[in-house]
Amino acid sequence: MANNQSLGENFSVINRYAMHYGLLLGAFWVVRYLFLIVAGIGISDRFAFLFYLLNIVTLLIVYMFYYKFKTSDPDNPKGAWECIIFTVMTCFYASFLEGAMMFAHYQFIDPAYFNRMIEPLMKSIEVMPRIGTETNFEQAKEIVTVLYSNKLFYIAIEFVKNILLGFFLSFVLNFVVKINKGKL
Repeated sequence: MANNQSLGENFSVINRYAMHYGLLLGAFWVVRYLFLIVAGIGISDRFAFLFYLLNIVTLLIVYMFYYKFKTSDPDNPKGAWECIIFTVMTCFYASFLEGAMMFAHYQFIDPAYFNRMIEPLMKSIEVMPRIGTETNFEQAKEIVTVLYSNKLFYIAIEFVKNILLGFFLSFVLNFVVKINKGKL
């Protein structure tokens, strides 16, 4: 019973930190996404370059948050699994803000942008090699077209990609951030 209570308290601490840092990371992702919106409008391609440059800054921000979490309580060092859960949950919470920004972009700011973005995919669906009967092929093509032309599906895929990014980064950061108790 005490072990379950300790696990619950530990998860509560991880969740609190993840929500705080996830809000900050999400705000950064919203600002980063604004550069993509400006580039999509056609003002300058430099904004697209800045958007991709800020993707690298995301790695540094996640590293900074990870390090702050890992060193938040020197008397009670965080283990690898706690830090992995923290990073994944941080990306999870940050994805909500980015998803809301993406939805606003696709729905209200520039609805044509989404159609321009998925147009190459739709063209590739049209020229897919035919496997099976013609009716099966047409049904499969219709299903794929409906899935990939759905804005919410695309945002959900981005959401999952962000969580997988957090999972991958947490494993990499576990090897990068090694903290000895004696050095603190």
